[in-house]
Amino acid sequence: MSGGAVVDRIVEAFNRRDLEAFASGYAEEIVIEDARGAVLVRGAHALRARYRSMFAASPGLACVVLSRVCVGEYVVDEERISGRSAEPERLVVVYHLAGGLVDHERIVR
Repeated sequence: MSGGAVVDRIVEAFNRRDLEAFASGYAEEIVIEDARGAVLVRGAHALRARYRSMFAASPGLACVVLSRVCVGEYVVDEERISGRSAEPERLVVVYHLAGGLVDHERIVR
């Protein structure tokens, strides 16, 4: 499966707020960082905890991929997230894939 297809599967699960399908696109040792490299999530357990509460608190949560570039092991998306606040958020997400799973993600807001 291509990197873009893996990220598509993650985004689709995010939009359904399907935690297990969402988490299945990530490696057990996933690290998610902000733009400056501060760790937001380390490991699958932390990923599930963070997104479980987000999905429960945001029934209208939705992600739209505005643009995408795939280069080797990287997928870089420009995304618009709505349903968490009054105004949609625009962000860039850099996904790194290894073994068909996202093992590192950087979120730029």
